[in-house]
Amino acid sequence: MISEQSILSILEQEKEFEKFFFVSVKVSGDNKITITADTDEGITIDQCGEISSKLEELLDRDQEDFELEVTSPGLTEPLKVPRQYTKNIGKYVDIVLADGKKIDGELLSANDDGITIKQTITEKVNGKRTKSEVTNTINFAAIKTTKLKIKF
Repeated sequence: MISEQSILSILEQEKEFEKFFFVSVKVSGDNKITITADTDEGITIDQCGEISSKLEELLDRDQEDFELEVTSPGLTEPLKVPRQYTKNIGKYVDIVLADGKKIDGELLSANDDGITIKQTITEKVNGKRTKSEVTNTINFAAIKTTKLKIKF
C-alpha cells in the first residue's frame, strides 16, 4: 500500500513542486490518493493537472495500482496550514477556539506559531453602544477551526 508519508516525501523532494504548498495528503485503504494543493496566488485547474501528471510519472503503477485526485482547497473549507493563513492576510475569518468560543475578525498576520486578528467589539457603555477595535494574537494550538468569512 502507498503511504501518505511516501507521497509527501515525493512532493517535498521534486523541484517542479516548489511553487506549490500541500494542505493535505490522504491515502485510503484502496489506494485512492487525494492531494489538496495551493499556491500563494491561488491554484488553477491546469496546475492541479500538472501536479497529477508529474506524480503519475513518479509513481509506479506496475508495482501498485492507485487512483489519484489533486484538488484545490475549497472556499468554505477550514484553513489547515500556516501558509494558508499567510496567503489570506487582510481577509476576514471566523474562528472556533479549542474551548468552543467563537470569534471573528480581520487576519492581520500569521507565522509558524499563530495568528493576529483585529476584532471589532461592540460594548454597552453608559447605556450607549460603542465600537472599539481590539487586536488579539492566537496560537495555532488554541484554534479548532478557521474559515474565511465571505463578505458581500
